[in-house]
Amino acid sequence: MENTIGKWRILTPHQMTETVRCASYDLFGIVDAYLPYPLAISDENEFDVAQHDENLIILGTQANGTLCKSLAASGFFTPETHREGYSIRIAPSPYKEGRQVIVLCGADDAGLLYAVHAFDMRYLRDMCRYRGYHYNHRFAAFTEQMPAWEYRSYPKIHRRGIWTWGHAIYDYRGYFRNMSALGMNHLVVWNDVVPLNAKEVLAEAHKRGIQIFWGFSCSWGETVHPGDPHDLEKWTARVLDTYTREYAPLGGDGVYFQAFTETSEKQMEGRPISELVTDWANAICDALHTVEPSLNIEFGIHATSIGDMYQTLSGIDPEVAVMWEDCGTFPYAYDPANSAGSGDAIAYTEKLLSLHGQDTRFAAVLKGFTVLNWSCFSHYHGPIVLGEAPQSFLCERTKEKQFTWQYARPYWMEQAETLKDYFRVVAESSIRETTVTALIEDGMFECTIDPCAVLFAALLWDWDQETEQLRRMAEHAGTL
Repeated sequence: MENTIGKWRILTPHQMTETVRCASYDLFGIVDAYLPYPLAISDENEFDVAQHDENLIILGTQANGTLCKSLAASGFFTPETHREGYSIRIAPSPYKEGRQVIVLCGADDAGLLYAVHAFDMRYLRDMCRYRGYHYNHRFAAFTEQMPAWEYRSYPKIHRRGIWTWGHAIYDYRGYFRNMSALGMNHLVVWNDVVPLNAKEVLAEAHKRGIQIFWGFSCSWGETVHPGDPHDLEKWTARVLDTYTREYAPLGGDGVYFQAFTETSEKQMEGRPISELVTDWANAICDALHTVEPSLNIEFGIHATSIGDMYQTLSGIDPEVAVMWEDCGTFPYAYDPANSAGSGDAIAYTEKLLSLHGQDTRFAAVLKGFTVLNWSCFSHYHGPIVLGEAPQSFLCERTKEKQFTWQYARPYWMEQAETLKDYFRVVAESSIRETTVTALIEDGMFECTIDPCAVLFAALLWDWDQETEQLRRMAEHAGTL
């Protein structure tokens, strides 16, 4: 049968950074899977659009991409200028009658990467996959006329990502790709000992615009006497030694640690925990900043031991991002069914957002997805190699983890409006920086993105979306 639709070709900018290259390769794999012929990909400088008879997918950024710039100048699409944002348009080709052009333009390199995956998840998996659905015929993307679409977006929360243990990342390349698919740029990864391949892991993350904060222990799970200045000196020295010996040589993006707040008690050794942890955070972080003045630090605090004494923590150096956990029920609870009192959790969050006024660096860990099996947990007894498991292991473990994802999914879908309220409060605060991560541990995120994770990430990116449409997109775009 004659192909009247025409073949498709990807055109990339002439100069490609590692992140733009990731975007182009990701897009190639996404589109090529739909086609009955091998997809072509070309440098835009080596392809004459005036002479072609093909449909084109044109990639570029505000700073890099001749065709994107000329199409924007002609009014073919409206570029997005906010950091990490993007513009997408599918329309009749301005170069050749009867053909189509798809433009994916990022405000920057990361924005282009997010544009590629938004095109996949929002357009191909949702809008196109079920277009005119009938059991005798399914819409064939790229071999039938593509429906017109135009979409612009940018993130409303600065740092978006995941908190996890390093040994529960079994394929770091797939993990980072799926973070890209969800518009995530921040990973806190905790290890007892720095992984042997930490530099390779970090380089792969940076290709995808992801910053890694290395997490390590600061008295967590160990005997501590927070009211004893000698004990504080001991732990300060230990943190300083760990950082300078293990993590400083890696050239990472920051560090994360927590102390003794994971308890429901409000006092230790006759003093409020809020006061004690403020002293500890300042002493340890000051020591770190003495050796590395620009070091980005996140300090984990469990609200269960702080309660109404949260204002005491305004005494922590505002250069340190306090990362809050366990601030109430959904979306802070381990069990997503635990939603009674979510309004109180959001109200408490509003108070935390004003800790340092407009200079606040707010950070949080939300829960309710997958967690470690603590009944068989074991600390490292030596260095590990992070994320190099074989495919057979990945496939089998992914099947095992479906049970937990299937449990969590309906609660996230049901509580989408509560989640929107939470992100609205965080995003609309006029503070210096916002960071929100999800505790996704040992959930095989590198192999599959559950619809509830799609929903979470979409609202993390931009809370102001129509709920039912978003639920539908999440169900259609999820890969479980």
